Amino acid sequence: MQADSLNISRIQDRGIEFKNEFKVWGIYFATIFFSVFVHEIGHCVPAWLHGYTAIPTPAKNYVLNAIPPTLNQYISLGGIVGSSGFFFAILFLYLKTNFKSNAAVLAGAIVSPGMYLLRFLLNGRGHDGTEFQEAQSALGLSYSGHALDYFFSLLFLSGIVAWIIKARPGYKIISRLLVGIVLTIIFYLGLQVINNVIFDPIFTGSPI
Repeated sequence: MQADSLNISRIQDRGIEFKNEFKVWGIYFATIFFSVFVHEIGHCVPAWLHGYTAIPTPAKNYVLNAIPPTLNQYISLGGIVGSSGFFFAILFLYLKTNFKSNAAVLAGAIVSPGMYLLRFLLNGRGHDGTEFQEAQSALGLSYSGHALDYFFSLLFLSGIVAWIIKARPGYKIISRLLVGIVLTIIFYLGLQVINNVIFDPIFTGSPI
């Protein structure tokens, strides 16, 4: 009887552990999803304020009118403001609160800056197209410079440092981080591809 009870207890503990693990990963990926969507909403705000139709989708924005070049700079800047504002809000909550999943939320918030940094290291520019260049022009910075690449690199590193200082993780977490990196890249790229497959035909009138 004692052995049976012990086995049942172990199974129940594993079930609880699995549910908790699933919840943490769910919160992490939900935060990534929301951070990207906030970025796209940020793009749309300047268009809305100037009377243009813009549609935010989970991983892309669609401006349905021809817009002047100067407004395009601020539309690009709006995404930067959205992303950085989201990051700073999450970083503040992480430093000031101790809710159970705050590390997962912070991790999700630093993914976009981390992906910009990765693209910068691999391709020489953190964002595809000319979004960073246009946003830099709106800020009065050099169009061809890398101010925003450095800015998002700093955001990513500051998030990592804040996590290390507060969480004090041990070396055993390295394997978990490696798995997380792989899953994150798959999720981030998959979100963009799926978004384009669904919404490009609707808002551009042609398949990708």
